Amino acid sequence: MRFDVVFVLSSFLGVSDALRRGCKMNPNHKGEGWYYATSIDTVENVAADFCTTPSVVRQWNNLKGELRPGMSVKVPCRVRHRDCRKNTPTDGAYAIVGGDTLGSIAEDFCTNADRLQAMNSGTIKNKDLIQPGWVIQVPCSWN
Repeated sequence: MRFDVVFVLSSFLGVSDALRRGCKMNPNHKGEGWYYATSIDTVENVAADFCTTPSVVRQWNNLKGELRPGMSVKVPCRVRHRDCRKNTPTDGAYAIVGGDTLGSIAEDFCTNADRLQAMNSGTIKNKDLIQPGWVIQVPCSWN
């Protein structure tokens, strides 16, 4: 069986939606915002979801311990347009739509176009030539 067929089939078996955390934009500081922690949050998974590191989250919030439910956490904040279907603890599947570029997809998944091309070397031969309908593997470590 071809790799792309196996990948598509396996990407829909035993998958879960990896819902992204949202943030409220800070009108006074572009690129910053606020996220309200829940009971399942850790500094590590919040940092991963907002494309930053745990040390940045700790520093921005003068945080010594762990997050508490309801805590207002300052995070890098921007609008993201894409989500993934998680198929391993660290990766997921994303279906390319019209208007997507590998660079714009990469931004939403906290990576770069070169890494996405490497993760999908069987499908993406040229970073500038992607097709709507392709299902590609993307980093999907949050949650």
